[in-house]
Amino acid sequence: MAFVNLKWPELLSKPSVDIFSRSLAAIFGGYLVAATACGLLALALPLPVAQSVLTAMMLSFALYTIAALWAFSVKRSRQAWRDLLCISTLFYLLILLLG
Repeated sequence: MAFVNLKWPELLSKPSVDIFSRSLAAIFGGYLVAATACGLLALALPLPVAQSVLTAMMLSFALYTIAALWAFSVKRSRQAWRDLLCISTLFYLLILLLG
């Protein structure tokens, strides 16, 4: 019953909650973007299968770093979540289209 009396907009506007949300977005959203980008690149690169997968996996580390940096560079944590989830959804739809 204690959660009923909380003022949610006031709680979500605290800097500590914002940083925690950005951290979760960087960790999990960044991983999701990197994983879907890796799958897409493995399908899309015009290389032999083994080289395509290895190249995609190596590039996924750079994409994970970029996604984590992006989560802390936008104005709001909600925007970081939205952007990372939209990018990974787009990559997944392209995987479905190519696969």
